[in-house]
Amino acid sequence: MSYMKNCTLDLLGIKDSHLEFDPKYKNKVIAAGFYQHKKVRKIHLRQSYPCACPVCGQKMRYNGFKTVEMLGLPSGGITNVFSIRKQKYLCPASAACPKTITKLAEIKDVKANDQISQAVKYQAISKLDQNISQKDIAADFGISGMTVMRFAQELSTYLRPNHHFLPQNIAFDDFKAGNFSSSGMSIIVMDIATRRTLDIVRSRHNTYLRSYFLQYDRQARWAVQTVTVDLYSPYRSLIHEIFPQALIIADRFHVVTQAYRALNLVRTQTMKQAGQGSHNARALKHYWKLLTKDSTKLDFKTYRKSRNFRNMQLCEQDIVERLLNMSSALRQAYVYYQTLLQAVQQRDPRLLESLTRSAAGMPEPIKKTNRTLRKHLQEIKNSFQTTFSNGPVEGTNNKIKAIKKTAYGFRNFENFRLRLLIELKNSYVSLNFHSHIKKAAHSIQEQAA
Repeated sequence: MSYMKNCTLDLLGIKDSHLEFDPKYKNKVIAAGFYQHKKVRKIHLRQSYPCACPVCGQKMRYNGFKTVEMLGLPSGGITNVFSIRKQKYLCPASAACPKTITKLAEIKDVKANDQISQAVKYQAISKLDQNISQKDIAADFGISGMTVMRFAQELSTYLRPNHHFLPQNIAFDDFKAGNFSSSGMSIIVMDIATRRTLDIVRSRHNTYLRSYFLQYDRQARWAVQTVTVDLYSPYRSLIHEIFPQALIIADRFHVVTQAYRALNLVRTQTMKQAGQGSHNARALKHYWKLLTKDSTKLDFKTYRKSRNFRNMQLCEQDIVERLLNMSSALRQAYVYYQTLLQAVQQRDPRLLESLTRSAAGMPEPIKKTNRTLRKHLQEIKNSFQTTFSNGPVEGTNNKIKAIKKTAYGFRNFENFRLRLLIELKNSYVSLNFHSHIKKAAHSIQEQAA
């Protein structure tokens, strides 16, 4: 019978060896009911053990019981509430004790004045690394959503960034975070070599970013060798000031995107010139993906009926050639795009230089793109010398979008930042967070034993 009781207590998450089923209630040790419209199971326990006076060291007298309630781990889909009769102790005034000393039995799994066990706390916050809303996590453990984040914030004091260290190769990019900054954009900072997320910064404004990075030691900032960013110009002055030894690497994806957007703009202009509903406009709208496809990957073997070209048997290369014959501006934009794609793929700085020098007579969108590429020419060349890109950062941005969608948005930036860093499993915070939870849970078990 004693073994069965111990097993039951263990399944309920009770690790304190002094807690036992309350014999006062006999057959009513466990009772089911409802609390705040939730089904709960009330379990009556008793906490009593010999206690020595903290002043004189003598054994204290038993002085009745005080009943407290504590939230425990759920079981069988039902919330467990422990009604615990805690022993009260008394040491009367004497020569050894100048005044009367009173004490209350302590539960090892619960802090003083808390009504929620540590087991519930660590189980709840351990689920924050999953793409589950705070509300759903809270419902599983019978607590509120803000209580879940409050537990996480208690541990976040151990997870402050180390302002004495920065990786040699970092990357950062902006993402839509909400109304946390005037621009609506926040920054994700990543160690691009190991693809580990370092931090989430509230705003992308240079003033805010400058004050953020200046928290790091001069030695840490000067140790940064490369910074991978997109073509957003305001970042450049900031990087030169904060990381004077760093080489700026322009992200190759954003470089190609410049020409991609210009090509699509020229295509839509050609459609407007052709007139709505015309043959050329319909063809350019239907086959737009072929224009943005790498020309070396166009199919020239498979022939299919092309509805926009009188059901003629055409391959992909034939279709592209017919589209380019519709406009000389479109052909110029297409050649520019494909040449840039080739230069980036082959990492050919000479081809890139010759391309940026030959934009005379090009459509205006291409000229604008060319000016941008010439402005960042050296940074693009730097990208040809390394394998670093903002690809991992962009992938993390997609993960952030999924987290925001599940949570239906955040109103507090600190909670938003903490949730992201915990749920992004490649972040230093996530690794340290779970390490601390495991250590804390292990220490609780050792204390109970």
